[in-house]
Amino acid sequence: VAQITAAYVLGLYLAQLKGTVFRDEIGQTLDSLKAMPAKIQWVLDTQTDEIERCAERLKEAGSVLFLGRHVGYPVALEGALKLKEIAYTFTEGFAAGELKHGPIALVDEGEPVVFIVPPARGRNTLHAKVISGIEEVKARGAYIIAVAEENDKDVERYADMIFWRPECPTLMSPLVDIVPLQLFAMDMAKQKGYDVDKPRNLAKSVTVE
Repeated sequence: VAQITAAYVLGLYLAQLKGTVFRDEIGQTLDSLKAMPAKIQWVLDTQTDEIERCAERLKEAGSVLFLGRHVGYPVALEGALKLKEIAYTFTEGFAAGELKHGPIALVDEGEPVVFIVPPARGRNTLHAKVISGIEEVKARGAYIIAVAEENDKDVERYADMIFWRPECPTLMSPLVDIVPLQLFAMDMAKQKGYDVDKPRNLAKSVTVE
């Protein structure tokens, strides 16, 4: 989260130097960034129980697939990596647009598939395409976990479990979306009896001594 925030601020600074973004637009973006801690806290306050239930439900899963589009793609990659690192579950993160070019072949009955769903606002074609992907894997018997914006009726229709995010700008959503996935990885590791502070075989720089 800190790295993404630093990258946003650096990008805004460079845009200001080059004059490619209006000053008021930079101010609005900074205001959105300042609002993110409260939105992350909302996730911590309201979604923890659902995340724990999901970990309990999936603790015996042999593999989990993660899919996302646009800014949701790196979130899917990070979610897959965290679950792999500390819960020792086989995971793969994919671009949701590539679903028909390989990942869908891995979907069996009951296979857990995590979708990072963009908001229906703004570029809602992204939302429609992700929902279409959810429909496809659901039809093949997948167990759907969605990270989505509050009150998304399309997600409610298809997902088996949902980690909700409060409303926030699409470009800021990764700051919020990664939090439930990190908590999910932690809870999965605990359910399996692993020490989340000392993951095995990882470089010293990512472990706690």
